[in-house]
Amino acid sequence: MFSKKNIYSTLQHYFYGVMLYGAGLYFCLNNSYYASFMKSSTKDILINLYIAYLVVAPFMFFLDRKKDINNHKPYLIFSSIKRNIIAFAKYIGSFGKDSQIMPFFSHREKTAILFMLVKLFYLPLMLNFLIGNYHSFFSNIGDLVKINSIETMTYAGYTFALSFIFFVDVAFFSFGYMFEAKYLKNKVRSVEPTLIGWVVALACYPPFNTIVTKYIGWSASDYVMFSTINITFIARSSIVLLLFVYLWATISLGTKCSNLTNRGIVTTGAYRWIRHPAYISKNLAWWITVLPVMSVSAFIAMFGWSFIYYLRAVTEERHLMLDSDYQEYCKKTRYMFIPYVW
Repeated sequence: MFSKKNIYSTLQHYFYGVMLYGAGLYFCLNNSYYASFMKSSTKDILINLYIAYLVVAPFMFFLDRKKDINNHKPYLIFSSIKRNIIAFAKYIGSFGKDSQIMPFFSHREKTAILFMLVKLFYLPLMLNFLIGNYHSFFSNIGDLVKINSIETMTYAGYTFALSFIFFVDVAFFSFGYMFEAKYLKNKVRSVEPTLIGWVVALACYPPFNTIVTKYIGWSASDYVMFSTINITFIARSSIVLLLFVYLWATISLGTKCSNLTNRGIVTTGAYRWIRHPAYISKNLAWWITVLPVMSVSAFIAMFGWSFIYYLRAVTEERHLMLDSDYQEYCKKTRYMFIPYVW
């Protein structure tokens, strides 16, 4: 039987989640930016996820009697805010006295707050990408029967490959932002603690990438064309191979997929060979797409974007180096981008 204390803790656990996720949903549905870019299907998914939480969470909390409410992120966030409001009031009231205690957030509380910000930004974005890639993937399946030559492979086959790669990639990341659990082995250990780490990560996603593009430009095109069909075929085939390495990196992360977080160190799959397989493969694919442009401005823009991704790798490593598991991983996997070279 449940004690009154357990029942109270479980209900408290549940309602903190209801309030926090409800506030996040309200923000996503009513914020002018989110409202303008989110597809109606994306909004429906977010609403259904919240309804599912309302219905399923009470049963999960009551069934899991060992659940520690002190580790529940909504609880950590609300309790830390409450404690710091009280501490700040006491701090102001005792200003100038030796016994002053500054408000503070513990590591767990900072991690909870920062991860909720990560989830708030990336989940609607990834779900929106997922819907778009879903429709693109299934609309291109029919074109596979048309592939009977280099030309059709270059166009129909390439288009299908891109839609497949990005659909699977975004599906993994959407799952990672939606769910966190011990049995999924993706509990968040820490979140990027520095401003520069957040800046370079967010710079790669809407709406911030459009701001960056205004300053450094963007000349890459997924549907790159060269002077002959044979060269175009070779270029597009190379891009697909590189993007399959990118997808391999995503699949290697599995349930741990998410930006700006440490959810456990992955040392297998693509990460067995280099520490940043996704970044190098995506950037090499982009470099192929700018080759036909052959302009100084296009190359400068691509250098700019590659440098941003380099900074992402550097800031991620600085963050992950706080984890002893990552320190051991770096000793075994010595190369960041190119095996036996760099």
